[in-house]
Amino acid sequence: MVIELTDGTYPDFIQQTQKPIFIEFYTPMCGACQQVMPILTEMDIHYKGDVVISKCDISKNPRLAKKYRIQSVPFFVAINKDKKIKDVELGALDPMRYFDMADRVLYNYSWWDLFKKKFSF
Repeated sequence: MVIELTDGTYPDFIQQTQKPIFIEFYTPMCGACQQVMPILTEMDIHYKGDVVISKCDISKNPRLAKKYRIQSVPFFVAINKDKKIKDVELGALDPMRYFDMADRVLYNYSWWDLFKKKFSF
């Protein structure tokens, strides 16, 4: 289930979860945001709860928009289980980019680690 975050629920949610988090910040009027919504459901099914897939309507949650300095949507944030932002992205992109962001926080790797492994550095 994709979790809807709000200014009120975010503090307790971020404090209590022990899993990596993927958040889409959106507005209901944003066409690109609406295109991404089905991808969040696919991600939720794919990760089976290993990564918490969530979304936040910034038009109703200005404190979260300010916290993440969001000026344009869709805006994506991947947070590891240590509560550190590991990746961000702006705009509607190839869905594989979002899966890559979630994988990065789930498996705790960077593109450089993969590059080194692939080319035996």
